Parts: sequence; C-alpha cells; structure tokens
Amino acid sequence: MQACDFCGYDGNGDAISFHRFTLEEENRRRWTVNMRRDAEWTPSESASLCSAHFTPDCFESGSAHLHPNAIPTIFDFTQCMIRFFIYTSVISLKQNLNTENIPQDQGEHKSTDSSCCGCYKRLQATEKVYQLKLAAAQLQIKEYKKNLAEESRKTAKWQKRAIVLQSAIRAMKQRGIIPTTRKTSTPKKY
Repeated sequence: MQACDFCGYDGNGDAISFHRFTLEEENRRRWTVNMRRDAEWTPSESASLCSAHFTPDCFESGSAHLHPNAIPTIFDFTQCMIRFFIYTSVISLKQNLNTENIPQDQGEHKSTDSSCCGCYKRLQATEKVYQLKLAAAQLQIKEYKKNLAEESRKTAKWQKRAIVLQSAIRAMKQRGIIPTTRKTSTPKKY
C-alpha cells in the first residue's frame, strides 16, 4: 500500500494522488528541504508525497499529473509530528509487549498480587496503547471539525452568491431586460 512519506496518509479511497520524488537532482533537493528532512536523508525509489502537499498550480490543467518542476510547499509540521509521535509510540509499545518474555496466564491466579505473571505490566502497556489511539482519534476529530467549518463557510458564501444572482435575475425580468418565459428554439435544418 502506498503512503505519503511526510504525513503517512494512505489515501483510503479519497481523491488523493501520490507522486514519487523527482529524479531531477535540484528539485529533489528542494522537495527534501521543504519537508525539513536531514541533509543525509535520501528518499527511496518508492518514496512519494500525497497531492495535499502541492498547490493547485503544480498540476497540469485538469489532471492529477504534476508539472515537471513542481515543488511541494504545503506541510503542516505540528499535525505531522503529533501523528508521528503517536504512531511510533504505539508501534514501540506493541513491540515491547511482543518481545518481553512475560509468561502467559495459565489457569486461575492463586495470588492476589496484581503483578503476578506480569499482568500489571501488560495492563499498563495496553492502557498506554489505547490512550495513544484515543489521542490519535481526537486529533482526527479536530481535523474533521476544521474541515467541516471550512466547508460550511464555503457553502454559506455560495448560498449568498446564489441569492444575489436570483435577485438580479428577478430585477432584470421586472425591467424587461430579459424575457420572463424561456423561448425554446428548434435547430434549423439545412
């Protein structure tokens, strides 16, 4: 599965396109500098960025293809770092749970000690994983709310424009500038 090397986004059915790093050396360097990657970091042959990091003028007209000299400039470093921290923390905790030699519960516990058989340690690690997943979900909800607010603002703007246009059409009809009924024309036969 392809994913963005900056934000980790995998498209998940959205209208997002992915773009491999350019082979042209100067533009490739500009891509990595804009991503704030270390100078030593070299993208792999399969490394790519999602279309969310490119401005509309980077794309060929009416297409998802980038212009040859397109440079990504849209990067949200705060959101990305939070996601990266959550992702790496969850992975680390899962690896620790899988690699620790904690004996599995066998039968009923004979002890009332909460740390018997490593249960308490596993419980704490599991709780931490779920706390991180909750933080990731809350972050996603925040992003959805932000997008919803933006789309609501755009909708209100278009609704206002529609009302203005409807008023203008009504006024033009009243003044006789445009006919009140539509005339249908039949195509001429030659």
